[in-house]
Amino acid sequence: MKDLEKTLLDYTKGEKTLEETNEALKEMGSNLTLNPARNLFSAQELMETHVGETPDEANGWGIMDHGVGCLEKVHVVDGRTVDVNMGDEIAFVYMAGKRYRLRGDVLIEED
Repeated sequence: MKDLEKTLLDYTKGEKTLEETNEALKEMGSNLTLNPARNLFSAQELMETHVGETPDEANGWGIMDHGVGCLEKVHVVDGRTVDVNMGDEIAFVYMAGKRYRLRGDVLIEED
């Protein structure tokens, strides 16, 4: 799991391309893939993405894993997802090299 997490975190920091990330996921036997039509970060989006000491300081773009085998690109403003509310379902957002738990539409530190 740590290799998978590191791979996704490297992608969200802009250290790996989408293609490199998918190849790494495939090599580790993961069923997760990044869809170029849905998960690609532009250079502008990467530059606009920042996290801070607390989850409410997170702004920009991340990748959400909600356990269905595909990952979703999400927009975050002040620690809240703009277009996604997971309710009570378990989901995680990988953003700028950090992993957050998503509760409803709020990023929180892992519990």
